[in-house]
Amino acid sequence: MLYGIVLGIHTCTLCAALLLFAVNELLLIPARRGQRGPARMAFFASRFAGLLITAGVLAGIVLVFIGGWSLLTPWLVLSFALIAALMAVEHKFVRPWATQAQAALRGVVSAVEVKAIASDKRALAGRMAMITLFALIVALMTTKPELNPFA
Repeated sequence: MLYGIVLGIHTCTLCAALLLFAVNELLLIPARRGQRGPARMAFFASRFAGLLITAGVLAGIVLVFIGGWSLLTPWLVLSFALIAALMAVEHKFVRPWATQAQAALRGVVSAVEVKAIASDKRALAGRMAMITLFALIVALMTTKPELNPFA
C-alpha cells in the first residue's frame, strides 16, 4: 500500500512537471511578441515545475528503497544517466538564461526586452532538450520491467 501511494506521488508530480514545462513553452509564444504577462506566468510555471520535480525525485528515491531495487538495475542506471544529462543541460543552457530573465521581469521591462528574453535561441534549445530528456525518462519509467534482463 505504501509503495502504491509513493508511486502515485512520484508519477503525478513528475507528469505534472512535464506538463508545466510544455505550458511554459506555450506561454513563451506570446512573450516572443513582447507580452509581459505570459512571460511572467511562464517563469512561475517553471518554478512550480521545479518544486514538483523535487517532490517527484524524492518519491522516486523512496521507491527505490521500499521497492527493493538494486542501484545497478539496468533501467535505473539508464535513468540516472538521463537525469544527469538533464541536469547538465539545465545548468549550462537554461539556468543562466532563467536567472537573468526572472530578474529582468521583476522590474519594468519594455516589450522589446521581453521579446529578447523570450526569443533566446540557446535557452530555447536547452529547454527543448530538457523536455525531450524528461519525456525519455518518463518513457523509460513506463517500460522499465521489460528493460531488466535479469527479471
